[in-house]
Amino acid sequence: MKKFLSKAIPKLYGFYFNILAVIAPKKAAQLALDVFSIPRKGFITLQQQEFLNTARQQRVAYEDGLVMLYHWQGNGPTILLPHGWESNSARWRYLIEPLQKKDYNIIAIDAPAHGKTTGKFFNAIKYSRVIRSIIELYEPEVVIAHSVGAMATVLQESETPHDFIKKIILLGSPDELEVIMKGYQQVVGFNKRVWNLLDQLLKEKFGYHIAEFKTSSFATKIQTPVLLIHDTKDLIVPYESMDNIATGFTNSTVYTSKTGGHSLHTPEVIEQVLKFLEKS
Repeated sequence: MKKFLSKAIPKLYGFYFNILAVIAPKKAAQLALDVFSIPRKGFITLQQQEFLNTARQQRVAYEDGLVMLYHWQGNGPTILLPHGWESNSARWRYLIEPLQKKDYNIIAIDAPAHGKTTGKFFNAIKYSRVIRSIIELYEPEVVIAHSVGAMATVLQESETPHDFIKKIILLGSPDELEVIMKGYQQVVGFNKRVWNLLDQLLKEKFGYHIAEFKTSSFATKIQTPVLLIHDTKDLIVPYESMDNIATGFTNSTVYTSKTGGHSLHTPEVIEQVLKFLEKS
């Protein structure tokens, strides 16, 4: 029964969007965007909170409220860690502990509407502005970002380059918003009319048509050395995304992981990250 409902409920949304698009087009587009933008996961569990309590915690104001920031103090270079969709800062535990042994100064943030950061809606553009504000506040030498956090990091750095950032590491980064949106369309089942309305709304609100929003396009404006890591068995973001994104950068290294799937929580990945950080 649960399996049936998990498939039926999204289709009901799509059916409603399709009808609404005929009688109230703008409302249909906004509702389709809202449903897409609300995370269902990413809340902090008790076990995750125990780990996060080992950090100094601070809330920083942003356009929609307060960003939760976690700081593990060290004497080495500052590293900023933006997580991905439906996650939170605790997902970095596997990497934070090895970085602490190297005495890095580590900062992680919960994305809008994730973890303990306020807000109801999330998108890569909103997240990019949050990441930029934290970058300009703490001036990290390194940014290590996962999934949509990686996409948002590249976007903000393409718009506002920061000379103090010396290295960027992107883990499981998606390339094309269009691929993500087509997945949403397939699950929900809305029609071409709704797609076009949603596309126009995104252009009006954020300045990009769906097909224009590509990490590989944003990458062309970045000169910073970049390491991209992706697993061929990633079931969330296609492996081909890494090659597409790499072609955009002028100074990139790619590594194909054999472990970790989309999360990339493995010793193999940690080894590659540390090796890139220590590389002169």
